[in-house]
Amino acid sequence: MKHGLARGLINVRALARSIQVATTGEISFDAILSAIRRYPIKQSSAKRTSIGKTILKLSMKNRIVVVSIRNQPELQLMIARFAGEVNYAKGESFRVVSGMESVSVTIDSKNLNKLDAKIPKQAILRKLENLAEIVVDMASDVDDTSGVLSAITTELAMNDVNIVQLSTVGPGRIIILAVEKDAMKAYEALEEMSKAA
Repeated sequence: MKHGLARGLINVRALARSIQVATTGEISFDAILSAIRRYPIKQSSAKRTSIGKTILKLSMKNRIVVVSIRNQPELQLMIARFAGEVNYAKGESFRVVSGMESVSVTIDSKNLNKLDAKIPKQAILRKLENLAEIVVDMASDVDDTSGVLSAITTELAMNDVNIVQLSTVGPGRIIILAVEKDAMKAYEALEEMSKAA
């Protein structure tokens, strides 16, 4: 509701009526309306706009796969060998995030068979397929702005986007992995956020 109010999408009086009905008339309409009007709507709207201004460029890529692999020294060497086969010049994706018990490898689906050939089946914990990667390039001063990731994930949640993974790369680059069917919704929501600036 806060974001709907901040964008001017929600009629304040209609919201107050809805809340009054939900509380079975226990609270007066005027009290609810007064409480809503005290909410700092303009400040919330200004925050969304300032974060939208930091979005410089969006790009999207589909057919992404995330493979979770047991974190064992010998498997790390196999992943490193596979990395040598990725064609970065053609824009192929390859990212590794290492945790205590598992390693998450993000690749293009066309390279999945190559990775499967290098890693023993029993070492693969899970495969997430049919994903899309949305890269959000932001202004370099984004690191000094609080609430950026929160604003972006809230925007996507409000648009019913299923985020599978979120990571940052260096200053000003956020990589969002979403279910492929939600990718266009996600892209359009972030594009709209950047234009609201």
